[in-house]
Amino acid sequence: MAQSEPGQPEEQLRSPFEILLRETSAALGTPAECVGEPSLPDNLGRPDYAVHVGGLLTGYVELKAPDKGANARQFRGRDRTQFNRFSAIPNLLYTDGNEWALYRGGERAGSIVRLAGDVTKTGRRAATPEDATALERLLRDFLAWRPIIATDTKGSVDLARFAEQIAPLCRMLRDDVLGELKDPRSELVSLQRDWRQLLFPDATDKQFADAYAQTVTF
Repeated sequence: MAQSEPGQPEEQLRSPFEILLRETSAALGTPAECVGEPSLPDNLGRPDYAVHVGGLLTGYVELKAPDKGANARQFRGRDRTQFNRFSAIPNLLYTDGNEWALYRGGERAGSIVRLAGDVTKTGRRAATPEDATALERLLRDFLAWRPIIATDTKGSVDLARFAEQIAPLCRMLRDDVLGELKDPRSELVSLQRDWRQLLFPDATDKQFADAYAQTVTF
């Protein structure tokens, strides 16, 4: 179960979402497991769930409070800042229960699925048969995602394009490290202390986070 502050409006969606994804993925022949992602001190954190299919990470899911929607173009303030942070993720599902949208690298893939009713008031009756069909297609697309490795015309890995692909994820990891450094209980704080003592005594938090992210990524 994902960690979050009690009382958040999206809390009511967690259990129904987990059940929906579990039963839908099983029916599609791609059983999926939702793993709750821990929050970070910067309050932007990570998406609510990491989704695994066949033991491999397939994508992430972000739950929004009912009525916030899933259209990133309409996000403002903290929600917009959070989406910009998550835009590095190659397979990300957004939903507030009534709207569902799939994003890849910050760009929406396909149309937004909007239910005819309100799940917070009428539950499963909020979805018409047409809604269910559209949602099934979206979830099938989400669960079927596989990593794409950049190659050249000869089929070899194109290192320049590959570096471009992973650069946004490296930046996201750097931001995660910066967030962890705000928590004195984090193991990264101890690692940073050792790193400074052995290598770069004058390194700032940002320099350490950048070096750590690049080392892990590459």
